[in-house]
Amino acid sequence: MQRILITGALGQLGLEFIKYFEKSDVYVLATDIRTPSEKLSCEFEKADALDKDRLDQLVKKYKINTIYHLVAVLSANGEKNPFSSWNLNMNSFQNIVEISLDNNIKKIFWPSSIAVFGTDSNLDFVSQNPSMSPETIYGVSKLAGEKLSSYYFNKFGLDIRSLRYPGIISTDTLPGGGTTDYIIEMLNAAKNKSDYTCFLSEETKLPMMYIDDAIDAAIKLMSVERKKLTISTSYNVTGFSITPSELENQIRSRGFDIKIDYKPDFRQKIANSWPKKIDDSSSIKDWEWSCNFGIKETLDRVFS
Repeated sequence: MQRILITGALGQLGLEFIKYFEKSDVYVLATDIRTPSEKLSCEFEKADALDKDRLDQLVKKYKINTIYHLVAVLSANGEKNPFSSWNLNMNSFQNIVEISLDNNIKKIFWPSSIAVFGTDSNLDFVSQNPSMSPETIYGVSKLAGEKLSSYYFNKFGLDIRSLRYPGIISTDTLPGGGTTDYIIEMLNAAKNKSDYTCFLSEETKLPMMYIDDAIDAAIKLMSVERKKLTISTSYNVTGFSITPSELENQIRSRGFDIKIDYKPDFRQKIANSWPKKIDDSSSIKDWEWSCNFGIKETLDRVFS
């Protein structure tokens, strides 16, 4: 039986993974540094991902054999304190690696991000293996994690699987301090019939993905035989690309009379170093990835 540990389980991805696994024949232990506000459908233990001994005890106690390590300080929040962001993002990653090796855990899911790219990555359409010079501590830590994933696989046979997620859309959880959070905030403003001030300029095109596709992509990647995978760093995935003004028009076309002001802040510089579109052909080829949610399907779900 698959026995899964989810770290950072109360975040956007973690809560959705818990919902998904609730329908599956697997055991799930969720951990986070805070306690859940509502009862979860799985076992929960409060734990700091920087506390290696605590995590190791839980892995042994619950006989964990697979880990979904979701702990991270995201792009915008990361710039506020880059040193603590690096510490959390990288040292928690290292803890999971060492615990996995010590406990013979062979498979880990660890999300990367489009933040690994930079202005020299041909941002109009970013390939799987471009030149990468990230401009945020979040991107730097994710790129470092990608390189370490490949190293640990070659050195120890540790199977760390990863996706370079674009902006993830889910209105069930609050934004987590990322540069693509505007899309969730704008959609929530429309639903709540309130005005919104967007922190990016009208024509900033960024790739996005609906939460169901984000979960589906991870599950598909984790279920495929390792020998079919040609990439040991992180796979590009994407749903659709959109600008704030295009999103505003889409919202208005559905009858929402929303007032949007555009006042770009420090996050605009971050967005300018991120892709407009992503080439995910390697994911399509290696493990038959396909998205189900374009902008229409996403808004149908959000406003249903």
